[in-house]
Amino acid sequence: MTWWDHKGTTEWVERYFDKSKKISAAEVYWFDDTGKGSCRVPQSWRLLYKDGEQWKPVVAADGFGIKRDQFNRVNFTPVSTTALRLEVKLQPKYSGGILKWTMRE
Repeated sequence: MTWWDHKGTTEWVERYFDKSKKISAAEVYWFDDTGKGSCRVPQSWRLLYKDGEQWKPVVAADGFGIKRDQFNRVNFTPVSTTALRLEVKLQPKYSGGILKWTMRE
């Protein structure tokens, strides 16, 4: 999925679960068509979890990677939630997208 043709904006995508899940890591494989188009890895990103009616950022044990052509894993203090939101800041002049997003317990 992509956010084409948004450029330099903050965008997000959410995943909802049928019941509460305990999650402690996520991996994202960014869509980047360097040389062919105008989508690049994001400038930055973060992960939020739903706590009641509020979205709260996870407490990451390591960085939020933005490398091309590989999964970027982030480990965080485990959360029990019914939804996750992946929020990205797109690079100025470029759009972006996600090829795959996985979560780990």
